Amino acid sequence: MGETIDFSRPSAFLWDAPGTRFSTIPRSSPRMPNRLSFDRVATVYDETRGLSPRAMSRVLGVLVDELRGKRVLEVGVGTGRYALPLQKSGIRVVGVDISRHMVGLGLAKGLRDIVFADGARLPFVARAFDVATTNHVLHLISNWTDVLEEIARVTRDTFFSVIEQSESPSVHSEYDALVREAGFQWRHPGIHERDLPGLLKPDIVIPVGPFRETVSMDVVLKPLAERAFSNQWEVPEEIHRQAMLRLRQKWAGKGYDRSYSLEIAFWRVERLPELARAAAQRS
Repeated sequence: MGETIDFSRPSAFLWDAPGTRFSTIPRSSPRMPNRLSFDRVATVYDETRGLSPRAMSRVLGVLVDELRGKRVLEVGVGTGRYALPLQKSGIRVVGVDISRHMVGLGLAKGLRDIVFADGARLPFVARAFDVATTNHVLHLISNWTDVLEEIARVTRDTFFSVIEQSESPSVHSEYDALVREAGFQWRHPGIHERDLPGLLKPDIVIPVGPFRETVSMDVVLKPLAERAFSNQWEVPEEIHRQAMLRLRQKWAGKGYDRSYSLEIAFWRVERLPELARAAAQRS
């Protein structure tokens, strides 16, 4: 089992940039700000967020080529959806997360080098990593710009994210529209990684795909009915029930032709503060 480091203790472990070990120094540990934790859906996370095997294989092929020989940090590593196969391919990945249940499932699968810490207060020395990434994480964090500032501090070269571009509306979007129509408004506290290129053009974009697949709508509707997604957690029960009723009336027993592509977007870390400024100007 991989090394797990707990930063709730009075001392913290910092990555020793010149080498490959962890070193210990005294450090204060203020209370971690509130975050949306995925502990409640940890057991279904991989099956509800995972890419198809073909798409994942293509993405990993690109990432292994790009990351070989580099020290990689993943903030919001979760169950290790990306970190675990990268580690198995010989890539040095350190993961940071706050969800013990999510990480526990990753460790059981063989995930290594995990740190429990707040992404807005990373316990690493400056320039400890060559590359950093977040994937489906920043929308859960109200002070997401602080996370990017910390990533810029501890990273030498680049920040990247794997971004999905769908060619057709999703049932998730239909659910959101039905909930809004019923009078409930809720927004994630942060920003989706897919929206970052609209704020600041990436330095490099590597396209992967396109992919086309037919999925069973009964399979898609099941996790929606069980509130497996964070945008559903605050929806009042009656509004949720009515939305699911209408979706089942439309989609139950049918198949759905899904078309999408993926992009791996890279930014030089010195440009990350520009993202924060662009977000402030847009708001």
